[in-house]
Amino acid sequence: MDPITTVMRQCRLFDGIPEEKYQNVLACLRGETKSFRKDAILLQIGECQKRPGVVMDGTLRISLYSEDGNLVTIERLGRGQVFGETLVCSMAEDSPIQIDALTDVQVLYLDFDPLLLQQECACPHKAQVTANLLREMGRGALFLNQKMRILAQNRLRNRIKLYLQMLPAKPGGELHLDMGRGELADYLCVDRSALSRELGRMQKEGILAFQGKQVSILDQSFLSV
Repeated sequence: MDPITTVMRQCRLFDGIPEEKYQNVLACLRGETKSFRKDAILLQIGECQKRPGVVMDGTLRISLYSEDGNLVTIERLGRGQVFGETLVCSMAEDSPIQIDALTDVQVLYLDFDPLLLQQECACPHKAQVTANLLREMGRGALFLNQKMRILAQNRLRNRIKLYLQMLPAKPGGELHLDMGRGELADYLCVDRSALSRELGRMQKEGILAFQGKQVSILDQSFLSV
């Protein structure tokens, strides 16, 4: 199967659009694929995001710098996820975030002008893409609200709990961390050594157990309280 078709099937921006019409939508939105090597910066703080994109392959990181100059991870994006849509729709001139590649990545860039500027567009699925875009932006706002709730917690253990509550549970009840220990510390805005100590205490207390990025919740009441 064509890789663009595969990623469009996974991307919620194209929900409700028949697969045989994907090319019409891509023509309307002037889709263009680009590849970036690991550690490449796709958007720097202060730059203007001209086109949103969809991750076709690899992993992107959205981050910003704290007042003390540390790079803080806001979100990681994988295949089928959209980035830059809020910046483009708000017509922001100066980006407050940085987007860089954690791995080699391939991106499908789009042009939202036909959606935002009421340009002539022969694609009959324009309204569906616009509705999907609004839903994606709503999900993004919800994610940021959850992140703000995490950072509002004074206790590190509560920050860990709220983060774990956001992760989808596997059939056996296990959770899979989507970032390493260092990135998780950045995401929670805490010192890495403090995070390691707290996780060690939680393991000794029988609350959870770690094996790599797999987390088993031994005390189910921990996440329900």
